Amino acid sequence: MLKNNKSAISIPEDFDNIDVTTWALPEGAIARLGRGCVPDIAFSPDHRYLAVGTWVGLWLYDLETLNPVVLWETERGMIGCVTFSPNGKWIAISNSDHILKVLDLQNGGCITQLETNDYISGLTFSSDNQYLAAAYARSAVVEVWDAETCKPVAQYYSDIEQASFHRSISISPDMELIASTCRSETYHNADEIVVWEVGSEQQIASLSEHISWVSTLCFSPCRRYLASGGEDGTVYVWDVETWQKVQSYADYGDLYRIIPSYTPDGILRAVIVEHDDTEPTTITVHDLESGEQLYSDKVWGNTVQFSDADDWGNTVVFSNGSQLAYECRHEFINVWTPDHPYRRQFTHSPISFPASTHSPYAFPTFAVFSDDGKTLAVKHHHEGVVLWDIASKRSRPAVKVESAGKNQFLYKTDIGKLYVASIKDDTVTLWEADGNGIPLIEGTGRKYWSAFPALSPTGTLFAYADEDGNIKVWDVQSGGKLFELIHPLREFDEIYEEDEFFEEDEFFEEDEFFEEDEDYVEDEEDRDTIKTLKFSYDTRLLASESTYGDVKLWDIGNGEEIGAFQSDTVPSIIGFSPCGQYLVCNGNEILFWNIAHCKLHKAGLNQEPYKFIEFSPDGQYLACSGGETFVYDLKQSEIHIRLSLPQECEHMHAAAFSACGKYLAAGAWWEEGMKKMPICLWEVETGKHLTTFWGHPTDVQALAISPDNKLLASASYDGTILLWDLTPYL
Repeated sequence: MLKNNKSAISIPEDFDNIDVTTWALPEGAIARLGRGCVPDIAFSPDHRYLAVGTWVGLWLYDLETLNPVVLWETERGMIGCVTFSPNGKWIAISNSDHILKVLDLQNGGCITQLETNDYISGLTFSSDNQYLAAAYARSAVVEVWDAETCKPVAQYYSDIEQASFHRSISISPDMELIASTCRSETYHNADEIVVWEVGSEQQIASLSEHISWVSTLCFSPCRRYLASGGEDGTVYVWDVETWQKVQSYADYGDLYRIIPSYTPDGILRAVIVEHDDTEPTTITVHDLESGEQLYSDKVWGNTVQFSDADDWGNTVVFSNGSQLAYECRHEFINVWTPDHPYRRQFTHSPISFPASTHSPYAFPTFAVFSDDGKTLAVKHHHEGVVLWDIASKRSRPAVKVESAGKNQFLYKTDIGKLYVASIKDDTVTLWEADGNGIPLIEGTGRKYWSAFPALSPTGTLFAYADEDGNIKVWDVQSGGKLFELIHPLREFDEIYEEDEFFEEDEFFEEDEFFEEDEDYVEDEEDRDTIKTLKFSYDTRLLASESTYGDVKLWDIGNGEEIGAFQSDTVPSIIGFSPCGQYLVCNGNEILFWNIAHCKLHKAGLNQEPYKFIEFSPDGQYLACSGGETFVYDLKQSEIHIRLSLPQECEHMHAAAFSACGKYLAAGAWWEEGMKKMPICLWEVETGKHLTTFWGHPTDVQALAISPDNKLLASASYDGTILLWDLTPYL
């Protein structure tokens, strides 16, 4: 056991002068903005540390000062589960590569490790520190190993037919029972609780009272009871001798999650998470037996962990009935403990980006430098637009008005001004970034599933679409609405009859529209909407595209339609070429629609979708990546040069030209077997490879080069932005 009078880890005395943005940086990087997305949090048994497992690595925070003291496991990162041994000597972690490690808490050294067959979704030590048990996300097995050697001890299989998706896991204090949860074909939307006898490895109980995801299982200290809770808003208490339900706690309102936990003396408490998209999330701690509320907090942001793995939400952890930690707005972590029975908060600040940018409909990731190079503007997925001061490496919101909401979009005009559009409820507002907080434009009628609002490159016009296909165009200087353009939307029955549409458009799968029994019931998500709005560079034209593939071209001078195309010729709009001659589209190949002559020109390139298409500032070149990565010369209508990629990489995903147009940077999307993602830098004219940076453990989603060509910023799904020094290469 760790002694209480001495910390196992050296804690910095003068933390204010320590720059954690420089901790464990990859070669070539000079700073890391953000500390990584947070899949898991754990309290040390001596109440001294808070471990935060992120996709960058493992952070340990001192619970007294709430300062970070170490950052470990950055070689790969992508940590999914974290748990301490009861004696406080070890900390076990698992990552997305199916690697399980046991680390020495005093120095972070790896005591033992193994490679598992699946992603670990639940991890726990036995009370005597001898064993380590894991539940898997997809495999129908729970495994137990020797904690010090990782040698296999036992495997537990469920009797439930086609059981999978084990998540929660708990071992009884006497180490005679082990419990986990799983899904089965019988209960598609609910978890069952499975209990095994440790010695015989036989299943002795299957509990199916819950009607949704069970996020938490915990045995009482006396071993007599098992408590369970999750997304259905109910806590059940089970007698471990009879496996009968002896108590239930419900009626807490419309909950998103309830997390039970026993105190060391056997009092059952629960954290209750109430979430509403239009209101702050409420976090409360209740004594379930007495009904007493012990703690309450209201926080803005998606403080909910959903059962859908693609929506990781904010992490909430509750242990020993008295230790609570939860993310707030993907920027802070709030802590409530017995030593400090009130809310304490510290900055963790991951940069939140979506996972689904393979899709043309994904929320855009965007990062751009100010013209003076002193500020990096970043579009957060959850937390709006943030401005990072390069010198101090500190951030501030681009719009300080709380009523703006966090659903925001970032624009940079051709004269270097930064603007932010925000959407809250059905109100669309345009703001000047870092301005006085006075709206430039306020409009209504825009629903969330419509196209992202568009600002013209000149910064003079602003447009958004409502759910009925009405496109509203505003004058930015006066703040007045100029006119409405009506883009007719098609009914689903009309689309259903066009079988060719489903065959040719790769971005729609038939099961998005039809149920397996073919009895389709249309809902709001399946209706035709405006999915894309793009201004031409000279602001004379506006292109609008609907979900079902109809594209219209508008003359902004008089508000009239001047062209229309069907989805079989224009699969998906990328944007106008800077020269104004073409509307560029992307599908199974790159297409150029000659605006003046209404003629479609096929580039004759690979017959496959492209991961990125980026224009050079002067409009001469188009950088593309699909089956290969190349620079296309728009004036000559031919490939200018093919770019060499690292051996580990098949194609790149995000790209950025320098402001001078001489250089091109591109970053990779994660592919099987990759540990770090390459970011390549080339000279555009010659195609000469200048350097490759290796740093992010997962997808690179946006890049920006500073105007003076001294810095490269790379934004990743790992929840960070890395700043790279370009001076040795340019």
